[in-house]
Amino acid sequence: MNKRKLATAKRVMELVNQYRQLKAENPSAFYSPYPWQDKLYRAGANNKQRLLMAANRVGKTYSAAFEVACHATGMYPDWWEGARFDYAPRIWCLGVTGEQMRDVIQKELFGDLLAGEMTGAMIPTHLVQGVTPTVGVPRLAKDVRITHPKGLSVVSFKSYSQGQHVLMGSTVDFAWIDEEPQDPTIYPQLLTRTATGNKNKGGYVLMTFTPENGMTELVTQFMEDIKPGQWLGNVTWDDAPHLDGATKQQLLDAMPEYQRDMRSKGIPVLGEGMVFPISEDAVRIDPFPIPDHWKRLAAMDFGIDHPTAAIWAAFDPDSDIIYITDEYAVSGEVPAIHAAAIKARMEIPVVYPADGDQTEKGSGKTLADMYRNHGLELIGPFTNPDGTRFVEPGLMIMLERMRTGRLKVFGTCGQWFSEFRRYHRKNGKIVKQFDDVMDASRYCVLSIERFGDKPGSASNMPETLYPTMDL
Repeated sequence: MNKRKLATAKRVMELVNQYRQLKAENPSAFYSPYPWQDKLYRAGANNKQRLLMAANRVGKTYSAAFEVACHATGMYPDWWEGARFDYAPRIWCLGVTGEQMRDVIQKELFGDLLAGEMTGAMIPTHLVQGVTPTVGVPRLAKDVRITHPKGLSVVSFKSYSQGQHVLMGSTVDFAWIDEEPQDPTIYPQLLTRTATGNKNKGGYVLMTFTPENGMTELVTQFMEDIKPGQWLGNVTWDDAPHLDGATKQQLLDAMPEYQRDMRSKGIPVLGEGMVFPISEDAVRIDPFPIPDHWKRLAAMDFGIDHPTAAIWAAFDPDSDIIYITDEYAVSGEVPAIHAAAIKARMEIPVVYPADGDQTEKGSGKTLADMYRNHGLELIGPFTNPDGTRFVEPGLMIMLERMRTGRLKVFGTCGQWFSEFRRYHRKNGKIVKQFDDVMDASRYCVLSIERFGDKPGSASNMPETLYPTMDL
């Protein structure tokens, strides 16, 4: 090698070493976020509680660790538009177990704890001023003190498997939950701990997890009853460019079908207890105009201490496909209001369940009579085609139709899909919560071939075509 080439090679090595040193000293300067990561960070500027509900392997833990590192060191990149501390904050990082925190959260932030010192990762070693090891879990820190432009920040690791009592007493500026706690008291306890953080302006809670526990109380609240100051983000494999098509397909092929949406899209499911263990994509379809000659039918489920629900469906006799096209689910109204809303959608027969024939003590009228008096063309009460009212045979018919592409649901039926995700068994029995639209769907799917009709013709047809199914 001549002198010029040797000098060039030495210069290249010097530059590589400088790059490595700069990256080790300030990793945030070399971090370029995906669009969804940037959105996550920016959401922190206006939301004190954030939930990133994401697919596996998209980088959710790394993303949260980066934000923790920014707050702990005070080293924010130029593009940062998220929450920001102008002092050295106190930060909690929470995980399921000590081992999980050590092998995942601590490793992303600090590297390994060896001989009382961190090896370095997102937060460089030279900024770590002291480590207090935890008791009972080897190589896991309890508290780490970090150099901050305004003093020393503290990052503490806590396992919520020990219960909420380990979280009591302290004021925290920022808390990060990695993996959803099964204990429903953990999240409220963190809200309490952060309430007076951030110099009494209210601290921040960031949660990152794949919703493996299904539609829990926490997930349901963020998905269906989100409050001001809360933010929900969802990340799928399609949002993660580092996952190529071959990798995604290989992972999908190795997963049980009922877990695929949860692991690839971050969509909550209920695991092996799902009544319909099938992907939403297998039944979802874009709305389209229904041909005039197709049979139409509605079905309802009466609600007193839960929503009154109704479903509208269409049947294509040529392809033997049933389409659920519309829905209604409202709580706290009287029959007159429900009847008017249902009748306004379409003049077609409405199947109702057996409890509609129970007599109301005060008036002596049945619930079905009340709805009929308000103009609904009710038929029923519902039975299966064989005259029974058993639930499981009807569910199996629905599942078979789903699996064979003969039951489709318009994507505009948001309540239907919400209940579909939650509809599950526990100890072999259907959990009778959040199932009003599902019940109405079962009545409709099993009745439309027998009692469906064209819109507007029900009231003109002889009543004998719609006999009461009182078997």
